[in-house]
Amino acid sequence: MNTSGLNLVRTRSLADQVADSIVDGIATGKLNPGQRIVEADLSSQLEVSRIPVREAIKTLVAQGILEVSHHRGARVIAVDGIWVGRTREIRAALEKLAARDARRAYAADPETLAPLDAVIERMARAAREGDRLAVDRADIDFHRELCRASGNDVVTIQWNALARHAFIILAREKLADGDLHEVVDVHRKLRTAIALSDEPLDKIVDRHILDRDHMALRG
Repeated sequence: MNTSGLNLVRTRSLADQVADSIVDGIATGKLNPGQRIVEADLSSQLEVSRIPVREAIKTLVAQGILEVSHHRGARVIAVDGIWVGRTREIRAALEKLAARDARRAYAADPETLAPLDAVIERMARAAREGDRLAVDRADIDFHRELCRASGNDVVTIQWNALARHAFIILAREKLADGDLHEVVDVHRKLRTAIALSDEPLDKIVDRHILDRDHMALRG
């Protein structure tokens, strides 16, 4: 397994750090669909014991990012059009619910928009620095914050289960070659559309997530 260039992502537990490192590898093309994930190799490269690596693999198998076959170990799933389409459809359904309740929260107290604005500013800084991966991470955090603002814990839990899938799609899709500043502009407009307009939320979310002919599908 060639995992050259993978770095340990510093997040929560050590197992989560390893899982995020694997996801980063898939997102950036350092790990390819069908590629075998070898515990010993990851343990050595990331300089961690095999226990958190094993836990990370189990987590990613449960989330559907890795798959296990008899006598072949864990491998990266096929990142194909069917998988991408189904992930987008589920995301859109969840985010319609989140946007509905978040719009109510923002209308009741405009100050609750501050965390969303902070994410947009972080995205803008990453765009100015030309850091595509950081823009994609901020993109995911934008939608996570939207779910959090909705106050719907069930939606947030289910959305978080898809977050790694969404991140992989963002980083691998062809539109990732687009202007990073346009990504920021898309999310500023999305923030305004959800919080300050009367446009139907289903239309807003579908355009942002499902419209493949629009730059907004990056989010």
